[in-house]
Amino acid sequence: MIIISRNDRKTDRFDYIPSPRGDLMKLSLLSSIRLVMMLLLSYFYYLSVEDHTTLQTTYVIIAALGFCINHFLIHTPFAKNYFSLAIGLDSILILGFVFLFPESTLYLILFGVNAVTLFLIADNKKIIWGFSLAFFIMWAACILYIYQETGIFDIPSNIINFTFIVFEAIVGRLIHKLLHAQEKIKDQYDELQETHQALTIAHEQLHDYSMQVEKLTLVQERNRISGEIHDTVGHKMTALLVQLQVAKELMNIQPEKSRETILLCEELARNALQELRLSVRTLKEDNQNRSFIVVVKKILEDYQEMTGLKSNIYVKGDVLQIPPSIQLDLTRMIQESITNAVRHGQATECHVSIEIADSAIETSIKDNGTGSPEVNPGFGMKNMRERVHHHGGQIVFESNPREGFIVKASFPLREMHWEMGGA
Repeated sequence: MIIISRNDRKTDRFDYIPSPRGDLMKLSLLSSIRLVMMLLLSYFYYLSVEDHTTLQTTYVIIAALGFCINHFLIHTPFAKNYFSLAIGLDSILILGFVFLFPESTLYLILFGVNAVTLFLIADNKKIIWGFSLAFFIMWAACILYIYQETGIFDIPSNIINFTFIVFEAIVGRLIHKLLHAQEKIKDQYDELQETHQALTIAHEQLHDYSMQVEKLTLVQERNRISGEIHDTVGHKMTALLVQLQVAKELMNIQPEKSRETILLCEELARNALQELRLSVRTLKEDNQNRSFIVVVKKILEDYQEMTGLKSNIYVKGDVLQIPPSIQLDLTRMIQESITNAVRHGQATECHVSIEIADSAIETSIKDNGTGSPEVNPGFGMKNMRERVHHHGGQIVFESNPREGFIVKASFPLREMHWEMGGA
């Protein structure tokens, strides 16, 4: 799991997600309305009879207390364990009103309030269907009992009140689905935030790793340049010292020969100074955070200034696609190719081409030097091959007499794939 963004958590797109506290407040308000309706309907039952019996009065009080107790039990953390029991007890209390107050059909409204609770909280469809079936049985029994007691069969009132029950059940189920949808969205949002944090951490780790690789590459490059200074400049200075000693010996014996030796020493000193300047400039560039193209152009300008080499560079594609480690090795490869063109091929012109595609970087350096029938890789060319092979690429050296020298290299761009989450 890899990738992105800093520690700032941006949640602009998810501001609509409801807070759990807000949901609890809404549910608390809804449940409070439920309790108030239960108590009010119980009181209306009490008012529906002018001459109350002791049993009726006592039952209204007991039913009101029962509704209150069940209300608070349903909203405790352990409600799931006896939720069905609480709904059943409410239904039994409602039936009590039917048998004690047969003249009223308010019991259907009480069943409607109970239906809201059932369809709002219940997840198990078997429980819902079970209570629904039980309701129709109880409703039929209530109609039959009321008809036997009063001789009244109030069809319009029953239909209207039954419609209210259906409406309450639909409302309860819609609220149930809404709350579940909000909970699911919240879970998905939390999962997205966790993934985002994981990507942020992975991105920072990848960035740190990239910086470590770049620093390691710079250290290796400095070591290589130190070796080159030792091998090239050191060799030339040793040869210069030997030639100076020879010139000193020939000064009195063969002045003309001594003069030629001094001229050779001058050439050796000039070449050594040029090698030293290029190496020091390379080390200096490593400490400057400049873009890849700026560095390459600076190298070409320096060679033109010191050797008169005319050069041009052609770039196709997005340079930002080139990883820092490849940028460094590509720069050194161009530098080494130009050095060889001037040192060994006596080239006066050089053309550098860089093409960046989605899967690879194609590079060619062509000069107009003397060329050679055979290519015998020396230290510099072997070093170039190692650099390219280190990145899994390929390099080819081509040369013919009087046709110059061509270096062609291909650096593959690694394709990476990350997958977050999953089934």
